[in-house]
Amino acid sequence: MATFSIWIKRLFSLCFLFCLLAMTVMHGIGLGILLILAAIFIPRKFHIRHFPLLLFVVSTIVHFAAVFCIRPEPIQDFATMYDAAQQAAAGDFSFQNTQYFYLWAYQTGFVLWEALLLKLFGHAAVIKIVHALMLSGINCMIYLLARRFTNERAAQTASLLYLVTLFPTVLNCLLTNQVVSAFFLLLGICILTSGKEHAFSIPRALIAGLLFALGNIMRPEGIVILAALAGTAVFVVIMKRSIKQNKQMLLGIVLAAIVYAVCNAGASYAISASGINQYGLSNNWPTWKFIISFNQESGGMYSAADRELFGNAHRIDTPEAVREASVAAEKALILDRICIPPVQMVSLLAAKVSNLWLQTGLGFPMGYLNDTSVSICHIAGPKFYQYCVLLDRVVFLFSLACALLGGLSLMRRKPEEQTFSTVLAPMTVMACFAVFLLVEVQPRYAFLPQIFLYITAAAGIAQLFSLLREHTEKPVEMLTEAPGTEENT
Repeated sequence: MATFSIWIKRLFSLCFLFCLLAMTVMHGIGLGILLILAAIFIPRKFHIRHFPLLLFVVSTIVHFAAVFCIRPEPIQDFATMYDAAQQAAAGDFSFQNTQYFYLWAYQTGFVLWEALLLKLFGHAAVIKIVHALMLSGINCMIYLLARRFTNERAAQTASLLYLVTLFPTVLNCLLTNQVVSAFFLLLGICILTSGKEHAFSIPRALIAGLLFALGNIMRPEGIVILAALAGTAVFVVIMKRSIKQNKQMLLGIVLAAIVYAVCNAGASYAISASGINQYGLSNNWPTWKFIISFNQESGGMYSAADRELFGNAHRIDTPEAVREASVAAEKALILDRICIPPVQMVSLLAAKVSNLWLQTGLGFPMGYLNDTSVSICHIAGPKFYQYCVLLDRVVFLFSLACALLGGLSLMRRKPEEQTFSTVLAPMTVMACFAVFLLVEVQPRYAFLPQIFLYITAAAGIAQLFSLLREHTEKPVEMLTEAPGTEENT
């Protein structure tokens, strides 16, 4: 009879928990909170052997599932690049004569990457699968980089939080150049900075410089990483008060930067000389990103009005005199937009920060769901989209709070504890923050800086674990002291 009562009690408890769970997951915020708790609870309660391997496998399963379940059509730039990749895979490089690849010739690198995969495997799905594997690699590198300056469990939690953030996983369902670029850039950092005695050695610097160049050829963001590396090096030298002790670090970064510059110039020349794109990897409208960056009406994002105003002056067949006159007018407009009252400038910069860091990036890969004729598992598309947005935002905002706490805790360390790995992640976040105050922003541009934000979050998670440990130990101490207290009274 006692056994029967125990089973009834357990059954009741399970039913009650199931009811609570069902109510919680009915809302995106509720599921997000559950995933956050799982990311915290699992590393704290379980010793996970071979965690990087397990993380890679689980991440790959999640990313593969997303690729096969979420199938948005390529849009805007990604559609243009995929069409060009199909032509290039067939040996046709006539895309170089289009307006897009004249203005933004630097996108040719990613076109060739897609063309290579299409040539080898013949299907767009393979590109997404390869990128899914790279995204899993990024997840593992978040763990590996975070583990260098914090404890094992905090690093595991940071990587799990990134895994359950929807934005990176869903963005990969597009034929985006952001994943492959970030993978090469992050891999370059890991190789350059790993190993105590061998970090920043000549072989590692050569390999890292090549990887930085590859990442930049896929998407021109390598300069931000080099700026972060340089800023970190200067900070460490100031903290250690010694150039001599950091000589290998400084030489390694300089050598990687030289290799990076040479490889980029060489790749641009090779693409131009081979006839793939006569404009190489150049940017033939460098003022455009600044024109829209300081547009108050668009909040620093794309402006169709600005494109209509200046676009015709930057066509392939535009006379040079007309183009030069337009560039002069563009620079004057940029200056006018910068020379505004401080209150208006603060408002513009605040809008840019919000548009980049706080607005959801799901609109680009999942925007097709905002149609009442679309349904997912018999759920109306717009409703499913809003659910995903809430889920994504609650996990990201928690990670952002952890990153803020982590950045503060890292900066509070003693000068001799300010190692390169400790400073690099928050320095990269700050470098991205500064750069995007100057150029155009879009919510999806946060993909690369978010990686380093989650790495920084590991330090904040370590602080949370420390607080949790203190609060869980205090009740035990009070219970053990209670009998003695009663005797004294």
